[in-house]
Amino acid sequence: MVKVLLIAGVGVLLLGLIGGGIAWKAAHDSRVAAAAAAVAAEKAATQSREQQQREEAAAAAAKASRDDAERASRHDAVTGIEASVKKMAEKHAAEGTIQGPIISVTCSPVAGGSTDDLTQQTTVFECFVANKDNGDGTMSGYNYNATMNWSTGSYTYGFGAP
Repeated sequence: MVKVLLIAGVGVLLLGLIGGGIAWKAAHDSRVAAAAAAVAAEKAATQSREQQQREEAAAAAAKASRDDAERASRHDAVTGIEASVKKMAEKHAAEGTIQGPIISVTCSPVAGGSTDDLTQQTTVFECFVANKDNGDGTMSGYNYNATMNWSTGSYTYGFGAP
Protein backbone atom coordinates (compact mmCIF):
# COMPACT_ATOMS: atom_id res chain seq x y z
CA MET A 1 0.00 0.00 0.00
CA VAL A 2 2.80 2.43 0.81
CA LYS A 3 4.39 1.43 -2.43
CA VAL A 4 1.21 2.29 -4.34
CA LEU A 5 0.88 5.56 -2.52
CA LEU A 6 4.54 6.35 -3.21
CA ILE A 7 4.13 5.52 -6.90
CA ALA A 8 0.90 7.56 -7.04
CA GLY A 9 2.61 10.48 -5.27
CA VAL A 10 5.57 10.35 -7.68
CA GLY A 11 3.12 10.19 -10.61
CA VAL A 12 1.19 13.22 -9.32
CA LEU A 13 4.48 15.03 -8.76
CA LEU A 14 5.64 14.19 -12.30
CA LEU A 15 2.30 15.32 -13.76
CA GLY A 16 2.59 18.54 -11.76
CA LEU A 17 6.12 19.14 -13.00
CA ILE A 18 5.14 18.41 -16.60
CA GLY A 19 2.07 20.65 -16.32
CA GLY A 20 4.14 23.40 -14.70
CA GLY A 21 6.78 23.09 -17.43
CA ILE A 22 4.14 23.33 -20.12
CA ALA A 23 2.57 26.36 -18.44
CA TRP A 24 6.00 28.02 -18.03
CA LYS A 25 6.86 27.31 -21.68
CA ALA A 26 3.52 28.75 -22.88
CA ALA A 27 3.96 31.89 -20.76
CA HIS A 28 7.56 32.29 -21.93
CA ASP A 29 6.61 31.86 -25.59
CA SER A 30 3.80 34.39 -25.12
CA ARG A 31 6.24 36.95 -23.61
CA VAL A 32 8.76 36.35 -26.42
CA ALA A 33 6.02 36.75 -29.06
CA ALA A 34 4.75 39.95 -27.39
CA ALA A 35 8.30 41.35 -27.25
CA ALA A 36 8.86 40.45 -30.91
CA ALA A 37 5.54 42.08 -31.86
CA ALA A 38 6.52 45.24 -29.93
CA VAL A 39 9.89 45.36 -31.70
CA ALA A 40 8.21 44.83 -35.09
CA ALA A 41 5.64 47.55 -34.33
CA GLU A 42 8.39 50.01 -33.29
CA LYS A 43 10.38 49.15 -36.43
CA ALA A 44 7.29 49.72 -38.60
CA ALA A 45 6.59 53.03 -36.83
CA THR A 46 10.20 54.12 -37.32
CA GLN A 47 10.09 53.20 -41.00
CA SER A 48 6.81 55.08 -41.37
CA ARG A 49 8.29 58.20 -39.72
CA GLU A 50 11.39 57.97 -41.92
CA GLN A 51 9.25 57.59 -45.04
CA GLN A 52 7.16 60.60 -44.02
CA GLN A 53 10.34 62.63 -43.43
CA ARG A 54 11.67 61.63 -46.87
CA GLU A 55 8.36 62.63 -48.48
CA GLU A 56 8.34 65.96 -46.62
CA ALA A 57 11.95 66.62 -47.64
CA ALA A 58 11.14 65.79 -51.27
CA ALA A 59 8.09 68.08 -51.17
CA ALA A 60 10.17 70.89 -49.65
CA ALA A 61 12.87 70.43 -52.31
CA ALA A 62 10.24 70.47 -55.07
CA LYS A 63 8.70 73.65 -53.63
CA ALA A 64 12.11 75.30 -53.37
CA SER A 65 12.79 74.38 -57.00
CA ARG A 66 9.43 75.82 -58.13
CA ASP A 67 10.08 78.97 -56.07
CA ASP A 68 13.54 79.38 -57.62
CA ALA A 69 12.04 78.99 -61.10
CA GLU A 70 9.36 81.58 -60.29
CA ARG A 71 11.99 84.04 -59.01
CA ALA A 72 14.03 83.54 -62.19
CA SER A 73 10.89 84.10 -64.26
CA ARG A 74 10.18 87.31 -62.35
CA HIS A 75 13.73 88.52 -62.92
CA ASP A 76 13.31 87.87 -66.65
CA ALA A 77 9.99 89.73 -66.58
CA VAL A 78 11.73 92.81 -65.14
CA THR A 79 14.15 92.69 -68.09
CA GLY A 80 11.10 92.62 -70.38
CA ILE A 81 9.56 95.58 -68.56
CA GLU A 82 12.80 97.54 -68.94
CA ALA A 83 12.88 96.76 -72.67
CA SER A 84 9.28 97.95 -73.07
CA VAL A 85 9.93 101.14 -71.12
CA LYS A 86 13.06 101.79 -73.19
CA LYS A 87 11.06 101.37 -76.40
CA MET A 88 8.44 103.81 -75.08
CA ALA A 89 11.14 106.30 -74.02
CA GLU A 90 12.82 106.07 -77.44
CA LYS A 91 9.44 106.82 -79.04
CA HIS A 92 8.98 109.77 -76.68
CA ALA A 93 12.47 111.01 -77.59
CA ALA A 94 11.69 110.69 -81.30
CA GLU A 95 8.45 112.66 -80.78
CA GLY A 96 10.27 115.34 -78.77
CA THR A 97 8.42 114.63 -75.50
CA ILE A 98 11.76 113.97 -73.80
CA GLN A 99 15.36 114.51 -74.83
CA GLY A 100 17.35 111.59 -76.14
CA PRO A 101 19.33 109.55 -76.68
CA ILE A 102 18.23 106.86 -74.26
CA ILE A 103 21.34 105.42 -72.61
CA SER A 104 19.81 102.91 -70.20
CA VAL A 105 16.66 101.91 -68.31
CA THR A 106 16.58 100.49 -64.80
CA CYS A 107 13.37 99.43 -63.05
CA SER A 108 13.25 98.81 -59.30
CA PRO A 109 10.35 97.80 -57.04
CA VAL A 110 8.95 100.56 -54.82
CA ALA A 111 6.86 100.73 -51.65
CA GLY A 112 8.34 97.58 -50.15
CA GLY A 113 7.78 95.58 -53.31
CA SER A 114 10.06 92.74 -54.26
CA THR A 115 10.45 90.24 -57.07
CA ASP A 116 11.65 87.69 -54.50
CA ASP A 117 8.50 87.82 -52.34
CA LEU A 118 6.36 85.21 -54.06
CA THR A 119 3.34 86.10 -51.93
CA GLN A 120 3.02 89.43 -53.76
CA GLN A 121 0.57 89.25 -56.63
CA THR A 122 1.57 92.65 -58.04
CA THR A 123 4.69 94.77 -57.89
CA VAL A 124 4.98 98.46 -58.72
CA PHE A 125 8.24 99.58 -60.31
CA GLU A 126 9.90 102.94 -60.63
CA CYS A 127 11.90 103.02 -63.84
CA PHE A 128 14.73 105.46 -64.42
CA VAL A 129 15.41 106.29 -68.05
CA ALA A 130 18.90 107.76 -68.35
CA ASN A 131 19.55 110.13 -71.23
CA LYS A 132 22.65 111.95 -69.97
CA ASP A 133 25.88 110.76 -68.35
CA ASN A 134 26.92 113.54 -65.95
CA GLY A 135 30.57 112.44 -66.05
CA ASP A 136 30.77 112.01 -62.28
CA GLY A 137 29.27 108.53 -62.05
CA THR A 138 25.70 109.81 -62.04
CA MET A 139 23.09 109.95 -64.76
CA SER A 140 20.25 112.34 -65.50
CA GLY A 141 16.98 111.31 -67.02
CA TYR A 142 13.28 110.71 -66.60
CA ASN A 143 11.00 108.68 -64.39
CA TYR A 144 8.69 106.07 -65.82
CA ASN A 145 6.65 103.47 -63.98
CA ALA A 146 5.36 99.96 -64.42
CA THR A 147 3.03 97.61 -62.57
CA MET A 148 3.43 93.86 -62.95
CA ASN A 149 0.61 91.42 -62.24
CA TRP A 150 2.43 88.17 -61.43
CA SER A 151 -0.79 86.13 -61.54
CA THR A 152 -1.52 86.96 -65.16
CA GLY A 153 2.04 87.69 -66.30
CA SER A 154 0.99 91.03 -67.76
CA TYR A 155 2.21 94.52 -67.00
CA THR A 156 1.38 98.11 -67.69
CA TYR A 157 3.85 100.98 -67.93
CA GLY A 158 3.90 104.68 -68.55
CA PHE A 159 5.64 108.03 -68.28
CA GLY A 160 6.08 109.65 -64.87
CA ALA A 161 6.57 108.51 -61.32
CA PRO A 162 4.43 105.66 -59.97
